[in-house]
Amino acid sequence: MQLMRGLVFGFFSVLPAFLIGVIVYFILGGKSGDPWEDWMWGPCWILPGLIVGGTFLLGIRDEGDVE
Repeated sequence: MQLMRGLVFGFFSVLPAFLIGVIVYFILGGKSGDPWEDWMWGPCWILPGLIVGGTFLLGIRDEGDVE
């Protein structure tokens, strides 16, 4: 059950993660007409990956006994 919950959390966090990455890209000075070779790795790949990975880990963690 925890793995399925983690996959659902990760799946639904993909779109918000990429939107946050695009916003950070433009805040850091990226332009919409830049060639793809000039992309910044942080906002384009690392930040969305950390967000999706973090939500996946939050989904698979054990919450202990709930009374």
